[in-house]
Amino acid sequence: MSATQPIAVVGLACRFPGASDAGAFWDLLREGRHGLTRFTDEELAARGVPGRLRSDPRFVPVGGLIQGQGDFDPEPFGFTDAEAALLDPQHRLFLECAWHALEHAGHGGGRGAGAVGVFAGAMQSAYLAGNLHDRWDPTGGGRDPLGSLQTAISTQADYLPLQTAYRLDLNGPAVAVATSCSTSLVAVHLAAQSLVTGECDTALAGGVSLIVPQGQGYLHVPDGVFSADGAVRPFSEHGTGIVHTQGVGVVVLRRLDDALADGDPVLAVLHGSAMNNDGADKAGFTAPSMRGQARVVAEALAVAGLSPRDVGLVEAHGTATRLGDPIEVAALRRVFGGTGPAWCGLGSVKGNIGHANSAAGIASFIKAVLAVHHRTLPATLGPHPLNPHLELRGSPFEVVAETRAWDTPPHAGVSSFGIGGTNCHAVLGPAPDLPAAEPDTRPQLLVVSAAGAEAARATAAAVAGAAATVREDDLAHTLAVGRAELPYRVAAVGARRLASATPVRAADGPPRTVFAFPGAGSAYPGMGGGLYRDEPVFAAAVDACADLLLPLLGADVRDVLDPAVPADRVRDVAFGLPALFAVSYGVATLLGAWGVRPDALVGHSLGECTAAAVSGALPLADAARLVATRCAVAARAAGGGAMLAVPLGEDAVVDLLSRHPDVDLAAVNGPAACVVSGPAAAVDAFAADLSKTGVPLRVDAAMHSRLMEPELPELLGALTGMAGQAPAVPVYSSVTGARIGAELADPEHWARQLRSPVRFADALAAALADPTVLVEAGPGTALTTLARKNAGLLAAVPT
Repeated sequence: MSATQPIAVVGLACRFPGASDAGAFWDLLREGRHGLTRFTDEELAARGVPGRLRSDPRFVPVGGLIQGQGDFDPEPFGFTDAEAALLDPQHRLFLECAWHALEHAGHGGGRGAGAVGVFAGAMQSAYLAGNLHDRWDPTGGGRDPLGSLQTAISTQADYLPLQTAYRLDLNGPAVAVATSCSTSLVAVHLAAQSLVTGECDTALAGGVSLIVPQGQGYLHVPDGVFSADGAVRPFSEHGTGIVHTQGVGVVVLRRLDDALADGDPVLAVLHGSAMNNDGADKAGFTAPSMRGQARVVAEALAVAGLSPRDVGLVEAHGTATRLGDPIEVAALRRVFGGTGPAWCGLGSVKGNIGHANSAAGIASFIKAVLAVHHRTLPATLGPHPLNPHLELRGSPFEVVAETRAWDTPPHAGVSSFGIGGTNCHAVLGPAPDLPAAEPDTRPQLLVVSAAGAEAARATAAAVAGAAATVREDDLAHTLAVGRAELPYRVAAVGARRLASATPVRAADGPPRTVFAFPGAGSAYPGMGGGLYRDEPVFAAAVDACADLLLPLLGADVRDVLDPAVPADRVRDVAFGLPALFAVSYGVATLLGAWGVRPDALVGHSLGECTAAAVSGALPLADAARLVATRCAVAARAAGGGAMLAVPLGEDAVVDLLSRHPDVDLAAVNGPAACVVSGPAAAVDAFAADLSKTGVPLRVDAAMHSRLMEPELPELLGALTGMAGQAPAVPVYSSVTGARIGAELADPEHWARQLRSPVRFADALAAALADPTVLVEAGPGTALTTLARKNAGLLAAVPT
């Protein structure tokens, strides 16, 4: 890779013995604990380990367990249960870690990550040998060639990155890597190369190695590479080798410039890496080469543009073998040189978790990333007494025996060397210092999605529980833009409500959305005040309306934003309804800026004027003139008028109206929800005649009644010359209950609209003909309350 193209580590996920996730892995490291387990004879017998092996004095009852190794949820990845049963646990755990690593990076499901590559390796499948041998024909023929092919796809290491790319819908390079113990660090090196050359924009890199079945122990062979007592002691005189263990790790890499531009969480920066092979320059095929290792370390430093003095930690291959550790330290001394006080810590994660084979390199890399990120040098377990053949006295190196703060240069080298001689070294540094973003203290919408309802509930509860440790605005942003969009959704304003919110299954594709704009009775003092203070888009839209209305009304509708404005003033039709128009228009504009755009619009009474403006049928200036004139004539004509909500159906209300000739049907809002209108005394008499109590509306007027008729010529005259066009968004009129077009620019329509009953139930039914989310774009919940009774509604959302 090029020194001019630093690579950011923006996410990671892992599972190693004693550590179920990356947080637990870091705790294990910094606390100086090991994750290996010593098994009892009863446990080994229950797992089928023969008695003759358990009683062998060379038998070591130690291993590394992965909790829940066999657990797997196939649903998010699109597997059937039969396919999941066939899938090697190595593939399962790698898929899960890849998913979590992308989420950790804020690019769940690959969102915003561009072309995503996968570079990964795995061990030969023990699951195939132990569980599926009867289905496998290595020739590809036999009785069931298709079954053999499917078995190969589900178990062989070649298919690990390909399966990951397919199941996560990633379209960058997908490359299987196999270099023995160095496999997963080589995967990181190749992923970085692919990023530098532009083959991908984001890369997943890592490896997996699982023992199936696990928890078996092993037989120690004298002078072999496996520990005599089950303890791994890197750099120690008492070190006798490794414990063959298991694990999985994945990192997410991006070009540093791209990561910073997207606001990704940069954990560390990969400045350079290199790879080579020993060739025949060693004692045997399985032996290490001092010169080969020295060359790869020097090359990586050169690529990174750093000197040895810049490096404060080398996370070594560190196998605790009598041959391997001295050769590795000799190679490092050759590159680093130097005399005097040590400046570079030396560590090996194998003391904590054993040797994870194909996942060993990624374990070392993740340890170094976390150490750089936390500016902490984790302890290496059991190094004392030091192996005298390391010759550390007078060298630049000091084995980190106790966890401590990192005061030396915060750059780390990571080595991984494979049997057969493929060596890899990477050089990491800290993320650049960036100023902290100002916190957004506004209420935050938190959205969680999952493949199933129970998973959605569990995830919502987990997010709510974690909210105490992170800023809620950061949490809301990551959930909104950095997570895969899965079928079941949970949404709530604020973490406190999230855990109790009910999951809803989303429709395939974006839901159909209808905006409903409220009318008389929805305005109240202080409405929109918080939005005006906190949301510049809303404030600009309200200002535009207010500036147009000011010369027409002789009043500033922004006064309604103050909770102290008198309630009587808000009930004044000539002021309260124009203010409602401005606030509702502002809400629609803000929702659009957030990406919530309507497929249709419906308005109740005055709300139809708002719909005409939002749909583009009327220019905002003409819509403001319509609203101001409409409200002025309504106020003048209907002084002393009143309106009454009646909990009866239209037929029953019409029967009652026959006894009250001065009262008119003003609105039909639902099967048992109407409004009547007329002079206040006549409406009072109507109310007294009801068998059920009516509910007075908060408006001093009698719109949609005969009291409007004398003023309609003035309204028509004032609207002459009004410009307009067919609406860009479908509008359903409450005059007819049907879709309306260019008539929205016709003054005659608005005269009829002020006099005729509001047939909101009909308009709503037409607008909601398909499954729909209804959003009340304005203050209050009057329209969503009515709409919840209508069939075909996915959700009704007041704003």
